[in-house]
Amino acid sequence: MSDPQSPLQQADLEWQDGVPSSTLFDDIYFNRAGGVAETRHVFLNANALEQRFSEASGAPFVVAETGFGTGLNFLCCRALWLQQAPAKQQLHYISCEKYPLSAADLRQALSNFAEFSDGAKQLLKSYPQPVAGAYTLVFDAGRILLTLLLGDALEMLPRLDARVDAWFLDGFAPARNPELWNEQLFSEIARLSRPGSTFATFTAAGVVRRGLQEVGFEVIKRPGFGRKREMLSGRMTLAPFDATPADTPIWFQRPAAAITDEPIVVIGAGIAGASTAYALASQGYRVIVLERHAAPAMEGSGNPQGALYAKLPASPTLHSHFHLSGLIHTSALLATLSEEHPELGQCCGVLQLALTDKEAERQQQVIEQAAYPNSLVRAVDAATASELAGITTGEGGLFFPTAGWIAPARLCELLLSHPNIECHYNTPVETLERRSGRWHLGNSGFSSEQVVVCCASQAVRFDPLSQLPLKPIRGQTSQASAPAGLPPLKTVVCGEGYISPPLNGEYCFGASFVLHDSNDQVRQEEHQHNLDILQRALPKLGQALQQQSLEGKVAFRCSTPDYLPLAGAVADHDAFIETYAKLRDDARWPFTARPPLQRGLFVNVGHGSKGLLSGPICGQLIAALISGAPLPLAADQVRILNPARFMVKNLIRKTL
Repeated sequence: MSDPQSPLQQADLEWQDGVPSSTLFDDIYFNRAGGVAETRHVFLNANALEQRFSEASGAPFVVAETGFGTGLNFLCCRALWLQQAPAKQQLHYISCEKYPLSAADLRQALSNFAEFSDGAKQLLKSYPQPVAGAYTLVFDAGRILLTLLLGDALEMLPRLDARVDAWFLDGFAPARNPELWNEQLFSEIARLSRPGSTFATFTAAGVVRRGLQEVGFEVIKRPGFGRKREMLSGRMTLAPFDATPADTPIWFQRPAAAITDEPIVVIGAGIAGASTAYALASQGYRVIVLERHAAPAMEGSGNPQGALYAKLPASPTLHSHFHLSGLIHTSALLATLSEEHPELGQCCGVLQLALTDKEAERQQQVIEQAAYPNSLVRAVDAATASELAGITTGEGGLFFPTAGWIAPARLCELLLSHPNIECHYNTPVETLERRSGRWHLGNSGFSSEQVVVCCASQAVRFDPLSQLPLKPIRGQTSQASAPAGLPPLKTVVCGEGYISPPLNGEYCFGASFVLHDSNDQVRQEEHQHNLDILQRALPKLGQALQQQSLEGKVAFRCSTPDYLPLAGAVADHDAFIETYAKLRDDARWPFTARPPLQRGLFVNVGHGSKGLLSGPICGQLIAALISGAPLPLAADQVRILNPARFMVKNLIRKTL
């Protein structure tokens, strides 16, 4: 398998009467006689989606596609879903694309379809950069999720954990793209299909018909569209396969889906809690949020502004790919919400300045490795950096044009305004105990079958979570009025700290990083620290702010030993160690027992200073684990977030 975050070759197109054609495959993206009519005939009607959408209930309905192309199939499917499906149901659309169109080509291709202008607008705002990976985007206030698997379908589908209801087997014809239509593809389609899952495809080629029959599909020929005489459709006839990706260790198996009509309780109303509640509410669950403070985002999520960007390494890693997936997910959410709520934030770009020799060397390696497209990150000299910032910078650096800033508290308020969410403030939860098949939340008056703990380092106060390796890290930000004599900053600037463009006439900058300190009082020496690191990045602005009166906020980042979140089902600590004790002797031992879990208990904590990147996508992950929906991240990314990972590591190291 190739690097999951290697550069992608974008589609090279020719245009004929407004219709794009691939120069690589010498084939068109949609039928000249009517692309919409073809999609409806081949994919929507042959999968009987009008009726199936109207009858949808329970878990999200899942459509998967082997070639995203211009996104026309997705937009047609979205329109039918919004027209036919019950309002509380969610559609999860998954699509692979090895050669993604550029944003400009996508815009031109979709300009042919005025009836889908609203969906096309959302797609263009959310469309990810051409870097291989899994990117889950939110449409229509959460009624629809789109997971784009950018990369070769034969490499991306094995990393997918999903149950598919209907397949759109699209992509260029088998005669022109024989590498796609092979035994491996058909096996993956079978693995991911439910019993009774349907498929439809424009082709009637024998290799496709035989391949699908061999993996368990009943295949029938149907009249094709336009000049195509025949096409294929069919239904999976076999019992369900194990949909878990083959390389997932048994101790990281996902929990059984929850079938419940009662509310799910989320503890905490910061970024993690609000994102989790919103994701669950978008799937039709009723959600009760319990928050000990009088309003959301009163602790680590309460800074006036936060920088939204990922510090990418020269050689991409699984960790950096997760952060990039989170960046694209949150950026898409921001782009959608900020249209009606401009105070929420801006995708104004982020400058990451090279203020030390070590950082300059690292940034040079990022550019030389060329692992990322210029549309995601590019090098700028000091003059260009100053022009982008609107204020003189200390050095040049890297510019991330699609990144920006968010007002975290406002984001929490908007997410928590979903009609399926009921918030209870001034409601501390003192204990968490399971009795008679339910979790009882001491002193709050609430109990539930399903609970998600999103209260950062406070989570370890609960007995079932006391072994989680969480640590609080003190951080203080500074706020000051924008100096009258300088133009306002135009982009986020990061160096040893960060500062965002002014919000309501005030700058927010910082932040300090103090270990082993639980004091929550604002300190003048940390204000001075923030001013010092700001002055090295932006000398004129730093000098001007030295003269301003400063306000401050102290919060505690919740961190983990590997600086990745804990997001997922909670293991029964003692039973887990007993079940997998043999790891101490043999890390390859063929275990057969599924992981012993605290039934109905999940966490979304440990985001450190990256909560804007990781909190929202982890909220989607938790919702998918609870409902049995497709996971919004590739399986290898999900594994590095599993709360049990430290127990596994410590058993192998014989320290547990």
